[in-house]
Amino acid sequence: MRKMKKRYELLVYVFITLCCFVGIWLGIKLIGEQLPSGNYFLLFIMVGALCGVGLPMLISWSQSRSRQPDMDERTVRMLKNYLLSAFFLISFLSGVLLLVLVGIGHETIELGWIAVYGGAIFILMTAGLFVVKRF
Repeated sequence: MRKMKKRYELLVYVFITLCCFVGIWLGIKLIGEQLPSGNYFLLFIMVGALCGVGLPMLISWSQSRSRQPDMDERTVRMLKNYLLSAFFLISFLSGVLLLVLVGIGHETIELGWIAVYGGAIFILMTAGLFVVKRF
């Protein structure tokens, strides 16, 4: 039974990786321009895909070696409440930020700043998840 679960888990990771590559290909075709090319760009894509697949597999393998249960019902409820409240707080603050930017006269927002904002939100929510899971 455990071997079948591992096989399905690997198939899910491969499927997600293939979907990422198809998304990159479709994005290039839809915008009609070439993305920055070169060996380094391809290297970044491959390392990102391999880390995205390999890291969760490595974590699940290391956790399966210890037979202690990872989470109980109370931990799942705490994580759910944290994610729900963080989502509403981030949505509210993002709306307020957009209203302030419109109010002071900004007409456009750079895509780079949106990426930085999204990355910072992702890092903060991940750190919060680790804190909530610990307690």
